[in-house]
Amino acid sequence: MRIMKYFLMTIAVLLLAPVAQADSIRCGGHVIEDGGENPPTMKEVIKKCGEPTSREGSKLVYKRHGKHLDFDTEGRLMAIHDIREDD
Repeated sequence: MRIMKYFLMTIAVLLLAPVAQADSIRCGGHVIEDGGENPPTMKEVIKKCGEPTSREGSKLVYKRHGKHLDFDTEGRLMAIHDIREDD
């Protein structure tokens, strides 16, 4: 009975735990990830990944990687998204 109680508690914790999903882009030997406590700056991303296909305000588009990267007003990476057909 005690094992069942711990098993059910473990399942409940796993189901109720927030799910954090980070995305990434691989540039040569570098992996750029969104999220985290110290996200990379736009300058750091460009240094590691090269010039983007296009820049749209606070968004860098890397078509060869199939990603676009969103930055906050301070230039820190906020999110990485897959490019959709309509992008």
